Amino acid sequence: MFRNVIVRRPSRSMIDGITTADLGKPDYELALRQHDAYIEAMRACGAEVTVLPAMEEYPDSCFVEDVAVVTPECAIITNPGAPSRNGEKAYIVEALSKFYPKDRIEYITEGTIEGGDVMMVGDHFYVGRSARTNEEGIRQLPEILAKYGLTCSEVTLEKVL
Repeated sequence: MFRNVIVRRPSRSMIDGITTADLGKPDYELALRQHDAYIEAMRACGAEVTVLPAMEEYPDSCFVEDVAVVTPECAIITNPGAPSRNGEKAYIVEALSKFYPKDRIEYITEGTIEGGDVMMVGDHFYVGRSARTNEEGIRQLPEILAKYGLTCSEVTLEKVL
């Protein structure tokens, strides 16, 4: 069971973030209120929440789960398929280093993978190929996880994982 949670405040630039939905621009003030409620819900469940500051240069950076896959044994820094997300990796490494020793922070170095395409179920991880997670990224994930006694398999995506 995870007891620590890392979140990043939405930035004003989030209204220009990546989307595939045709719902119009997000409401920034509403997003902040929802984010506050999200933090409070996690705290109510007993989680210790680390709140990172907003990053205007990265509109999608509030989705911290895309740039790192965390396990009880290690953290894996992904290689996002959206080029606009790659700069976020260095900042999440800094945050994760408070919870993992350096030798337990791993990296996807070839291909692409985003944490939003990965789901943990016990000691097994499912990963789906998408527009931002490719074959080479998927190949590396089980190799890293195996070093820690964890397993992984690819699943076919219909719409979302």
